[in-house]
Formats: sequence, C-alpha cells, structure tokens
Amino acid sequence: MRYLPFLFLIAITIAACGSSDQAPPALTHYVAAQEALAADDLDQARQALQGLVQSASPTLKPLAEKAASAADIAAVRVAFKPLSEEVRKGQIPEGYVVAYCPMADGDKGAHWVQKDQPQIANPYFGASMLRCGVFKE
Repeated sequence: MRYLPFLFLIAITIAACGSSDQAPPALTHYVAAQEALAADDLDQARQALQGLVQSASPTLKPLAEKAASAADIAAVRVAFKPLSEEVRKGQIPEGYVVAYCPMADGDKGAHWVQKDQPQIANPYFGASMLRCGVFKE
C-alpha cells in the first residue's frame, strides 16, 4: 500500500509523455532553428538544423541538410523557406501555429511554423523586422 502513490505518479508521468500534444522531434528541431534565426543566432540555427537532419523524414532531410550547410545566416534563411513549406504541409500539433511574412523572399512572402505565442518571431528578418508577419491558422 505504501507504493501506491509512487505507482500513481509513474502512471501520470507515462500518460503525460504519451499525450498527442507532444511535438515530434523533427518539429522541435525545426522550431528551435526558427527561434534561433529570429534571434539572429547562426550557430544555434545550424545546431538545430543538424538535429533536424537526424530526425527528419526522407522528404525533409535534404532540405534540412541544405539549410544546415548554408554559408551564412542569409543563405540559411533562403534555404529555410522551402524547408518551412514542407513542414507546414504536415500536421501542426496543438501549441504551434503557421505564420506568414509578405515581405520575406523579396516580397514574394514566406511561411513558417512557430510556437503559439502572442507575438510573431520572424526567422527571415530576425531583429531587423522581428514582428513582421501574421498568424495564418
């Protein structure tokens, strides 16, 4: 009987870990890259993209590799657009949203997925236009 509270705690922990709201590892790495690009942090973006390469589907993997190996932050941002387009085709779990900046990619516009929060965190412009964009879904 003295183990009952401990077993109950284990059961709750297992149930929480198996919840459908948990993001897949590939999305977690993708969003880490998005946040790093929004913060103008090339090293963190590359690290997150390398993590994405390890957990990506066959469709995402070459896109993630291209972004991870880009020469500089501008090139990473260019490579991030096709990666983002592919990510947004998948199921976006609760707690994440699609955002759009009409000025990205030479005013052609670009989407990305980010955590559901009150403010946009634009990975295409970083600090220069961090809040440029709108939530789409």
